[in-house]
Amino acid sequence: MTKNNPFFNKSFISIDQISSKADVDFIFKVADKMKYVVEKNKHFEPLKGKTVAVLFYQPSTRTFTSFVGAAKRLGAYVIDIHEMDSFSSAVKGETLEDTIKSIHQTTGANAIVLRHPEDNSGELAESASYVPVINGGSGKKEHPTQALLDLYTIYEKFKRLDNLHIMMVGDLLYGRTIKSLAKLLVKIGKNIHITFVSPKELKAPKELVKTLREKAEVSQKSVFGQSINDVDVIYMTRVQKEWFEKEGKVDEYERLKLKFIMDLELVRKMNKDAIIMHPLPRVGEILQEVDDNPRAFYFRQMRSGLYIRMALLHSILLP
Repeated sequence: MTKNNPFFNKSFISIDQISSKADVDFIFKVADKMKYVVEKNKHFEPLKGKTVAVLFYQPSTRTFTSFVGAAKRLGAYVIDIHEMDSFSSAVKGETLEDTIKSIHQTTGANAIVLRHPEDNSGELAESASYVPVINGGSGKKEHPTQALLDLYTIYEKFKRLDNLHIMMVGDLLYGRTIKSLAKLLVKIGKNIHITFVSPKELKAPKELVKTLREKAEVSQKSVFGQSINDVDVIYMTRVQKEWFEKEGKVDEYERLKLKFIMDLELVRKMNKDAIIMHPLPRVGEILQEVDDNPRAFYFRQMRSGLYIRMALLHSILLP
């Protein structure tokens, strides 16, 4: 579709694989074409004859359905398994590496999309796979396709990737979306300011903050609602119950889950051109009264996921 495709026949495991703004420009141009195809209801099946396996070991609505929808809209045959941890041979103790090899052999898949609770699952899958692997979310560490769709949403709104102030709010310790987006923002944009807002128990990892500060202005706060009038994007996140349960900290989850809430009173303090984003699902941290406000972009954000994931599958599977 376009020349000098940097994604062709490669896995996409980490946002660290984005080497330059040119990589982002490339995938955004392809995403723009996918947006046109979808909005105009064009018949477009360049992946007809290809097979994509979508394997999710963790619950998902948006990422799972957008990958399945993206592959099918491009004409690919899709093998989609949503509860790999319950219905695959993982129940019998099979390693992830063996599962990846087996899925390729049994389905003839040309690409595998994986979501898994282990931080290093993307790297393990890539090392074992005969075909490109796309990371649909790995543990608490990475969500690279979410970062791309988030950045695409921001670019569509502001028409720039420089001179942006992003406030990330909520669970910054366990949340993987903020980590991937923050790294991508400072890699691609100039004059980026990131404000992290969280309870002290859920602060962004120190190593992440240290890395970001090499290229961007980074500040940290424990109170939400202050100084939001000069922010371009407020990126809300839920406190992630599943990780608290895994660590036996349910009482702590209950104490922290609604520490920060976005309501209309706060929205009205924002710049009129600012936007609110959220990877979803939400569990009370954005009130429904906010949904009809023009600053609420979290549902539009989801549609960006369809275009970006179509663009990635197309770019990875076709030269």
